[in-house]
Amino acid sequence: MATVMVMSGVLFLAPPVSAPPAGAQPAAGEPQAPAAAAAGKSVVGEMALVEAKRQQLAAREAALAVKEQELKNLSAKLEARVKELESAKAALDRSLDARKKVQSANYQKMLKVYKALKPAEAAQLLDKMDEGEVLEILNEMDQKRVAKLLPLMKQERALRWTRHSLAAK
Repeated sequence: MATVMVMSGVLFLAPPVSAPPAGAQPAAGEPQAPAAAAAGKSVVGEMALVEAKRQQLAAREAALAVKEQELKNLSAKLEARVKELESAKAALDRSLDARKKVQSANYQKMLKVYKALKPAEAAQLLDKMDEGEVLEILNEMDQKRVAKLLPLMKQERALRWTRHSLAAK
């Protein structure tokens, strides 16, 4: 009598597990013992193959779960690093804003000093300064003050400021 086994929706017929008694002759119409043993080995082999595949899939699933956890950990680390960098950027922005305010206040003080100087003294100092700084100071001064300074400055510097002012418009 054959044993019926169902695995994953597949129906397997297996031969009886017990061996016939020693010296017993198979009846007419019954399969020979070697054929039955071969069929049993075939089914057992297929079951072993299915079990091996299941184990491989389980191992892959476990490996994927480990990789997924590693990715989650890396993602959390990256998010923390991004927050840290954003915080540092915000601190740098605040520091830069404060520095700009100080520089602006210093610039305004210096501009007041140059406006308070006599035109000849201011022109003499401006002629010794860097070109960019002079252009910036002259652009911040009112027209009357610049009109008094230009004739006292070096001619090439006055002409550069004039060209720069015209190009800016």
